[in-house]
Amino acid sequence: MARVPLVKAAVLGAVILLLVLLVVQPFGWVLFNSLHDDATGAWTLNNYARVVQSAELIEPLVNSLILAAATALIAVGIGVPLAWLVSRTDLPLRRTIRVLTLTAFVTPSFIGATGWILLAAPNSGWLNSAWRWLAGEGAGAPLNIYSMAGAIFVCGIYTVPYSFTMVSSALDEMAVELEDAATTLGCGVLRTMVSITIPLAAPAVIASFILSFIQGLTLFGVPAFLLTPTGIPVVTTKLAEFYQLFPPEIYLAAAYCMPLLLVTGALFWMRRRYLGRKQYVTISGKTRAGRQIRLGGWRWPALFLALLVPLVSVFLPYAALLMVSLTRAWGQGLSWENLSFYWYWWAIFGNSETHTAIVNSLVYSTLGATLCVALGTLVAYIVERRLMVGASLLGAVATVPIVIPGIVLSVGFFAAYTRAPLNLYGTPLLLIAAFAATFLPIAYSHGGSILKGIGPELERAARSLGAGEARTFLSITLPLMGGGLVSGWFLVFIPIIRELSVAVFLITPKTNVMTTLIYNAKDGGNYEAVCAMSVLLLLITLFLVAVARPLAGLTGARRTSRKTATAAGVPS
Repeated sequence: MARVPLVKAAVLGAVILLLVLLVVQPFGWVLFNSLHDDATGAWTLNNYARVVQSAELIEPLVNSLILAAATALIAVGIGVPLAWLVSRTDLPLRRTIRVLTLTAFVTPSFIGATGWILLAAPNSGWLNSAWRWLAGEGAGAPLNIYSMAGAIFVCGIYTVPYSFTMVSSALDEMAVELEDAATTLGCGVLRTMVSITIPLAAPAVIASFILSFIQGLTLFGVPAFLLTPTGIPVVTTKLAEFYQLFPPEIYLAAAYCMPLLLVTGALFWMRRRYLGRKQYVTISGKTRAGRQIRLGGWRWPALFLALLVPLVSVFLPYAALLMVSLTRAWGQGLSWENLSFYWYWWAIFGNSETHTAIVNSLVYSTLGATLCVALGTLVAYIVERRLMVGASLLGAVATVPIVIPGIVLSVGFFAAYTRAPLNLYGTPLLLIAAFAATFLPIAYSHGGSILKGIGPELERAARSLGAGEARTFLSITLPLMGGGLVSGWFLVFIPIIRELSVAVFLITPKTNVMTTLIYNAKDGGNYEAVCAMSVLLLLITLFLVAVARPLAGLTGARRTSRKTATAAGVPS
């Protein structure tokens, strides 16, 4: 009998240790380093004084806030109406628009930026070249992607899917009896939307605005590709600059991370305070599909506007990437003689560095997602089943990375694990751990949502028959969670394989992944190779999404868990 509490204690100890290593220690080292001087190593507040007093350091902060605010406004301003059109109206091609928006969702924004460089660079961009061909050689370039406006545009269009997905999900799952009642009582479409639909969807709109703001604030790839060439700094590119100095100013970089952390933390606190004062509860017996709003003569203009997002985020950049990747030399233009699969052969077979990066991406993403889902699920189980005193504290720690920008967490892992006794720099384990920590909140939240749908009655019955916690979890709970865990694994795997900001400070030539290899190759100006590698990464990601969608249907297992309990003779 002593083995049962021993196993339980060992599992709890392992979970706590992993949370400390993946979350607490990296963040602790960021804070610790920020209070030390780079030259002497002495304790000091001078780093913070430099951040608030130096115009050179304040400018990137201001630029980052401008980029983030504009990105969030674009994402919500376009994503919310688009979600309403798809979920609530008779807009044609609604399913197609959802699929195309998902395609934009899984497209790394820095790859989208590469596509728009090919389209809208002032001198060589194809859209500018087409304009000069139409207006005459003396005409200037109407588009300049190398600008703050260009970065806002790219960040905005690749953040719209966040807002669209969250709000459309809220609208799809919303009980519509109140809307139908308002319509029955004579309320028009606009009044029903303002008085019923918008208040019920407000939490999703606010959450999408905050998430979009954080995306714009913490993105590294788009500013590095579009703003660095013009000398416009933001916080993330300035952090990279600190590491490229000789000697690197690592302690100043740690202090410079804090404004990002304060802003993201304040946004989540404001969201919690705002939504905490409100109740968004719909009392109804069942939810059914809402009555579609007929757009009448506005159907086709609305469809045209709805297709603009996929056009600028998928069709145009994808076409540019594909065409350049199929040319032997981009500068020679499109011709039969210049068409070639050379760069794909080079990427897959002819270049060992690229081949290694592809293998690394798949291996690290697989291991990182597995570790993340395993840890997130165990923490969720401990919290939901209250297996220890202070279990909610473990849940809070698992959620902390959601307010820590990826690049800040990367700085923390660099600080924590590039020194004795755990000098992991240059090892795959460092990247795998950083990936797992970054997306731990997703795995924890997903695991918690599954467990909330699984009644504890079967677990109690198993324990009453003498089964321990470990055996109960493995034989009862885990099988019931199976389908949901598969979809959760893909939910973590896909963002890991496309992640750049977390990896950029931690990779070495031996541990390069696809995203960092594309980032490094872009500086060399070999756009044919960059485009071929980008297309390969997109194909891998889209293939995984196609595989994940059918498997996501397995999450129905959690919906039937209560039926399973009843069939087994346990009251649900």
